Amino acid sequence: MKLSAIIPLALLLAALPAVAQQPLPPRPAMAAFTDFDANGDGTISEQEFVDARNARIAARAGEGRPMRGLAQAEEFKDIDSNGDGGISRDEFDAHQGRHMPARPRYPAR
Repeated sequence: MKLSAIIPLALLLAALPAVAQQPLPPRPAMAAFTDFDANGDGTISEQEFVDARNARIAARAGEGRPMRGLAQAEEFKDIDSNGDGGISRDEFDAHQGRHMPARPRYPAR
């Protein structure tokens, strides 16, 4: 093999570890309970839910990242599992837990 062919191959092999160490792009953050509980009373009202969801949709669209699956998104009444007219932190966390398995995961490092 010619020396002129070996040098580019050696450079390529030397660069591979650096390429493999590149960080993964940030994973889109899940919404936090406090993002929805605008008045901080520990319960998300239906109006707070609608306002926060609309703001989140608009913000992501403005970043060029429209939210996927909006047609299948759970409604307020689906998340308010006890039907008391408010979403508690437990109900919100349960909703997020149902939502997480459907999201793509980055490989473990």
